Amino acid sequence: MVIGSNVTTVQRVSSHCLKQNAEVFPYYYIPTLEEIALFAPHVFVVCLPIPEKFQHQLLQPCILWSEQLINDKSPLATTFTELSAYLHKFL
Repeated sequence: MVIGSNVTTVQRVSSHCLKQNAEVFPYYYIPTLEEIALFAPHVFVVCLPIPEKFQHQLLQPCILWSEQLINDKSPLATTFTELSAYLHKFL
């Protein structure tokens, strides 16, 4: 599940994930816990910025996507090469 508030970014990241043979469900903004349960994703790709409290609710692996470096303990991808490596690790 690719989540983010910027439509262009979500589409670009979703397209890259599809090229990596991942099933992709793009979601523009923040899903509810019920929607997450309904779709039952194996991994999230969260296109930053997104509210921090949402990230802490996730039980599934989470890859953060940002084109800018930030300090965080979650896997952070800033290039499509890094994103591909994380996708292969989690899927």
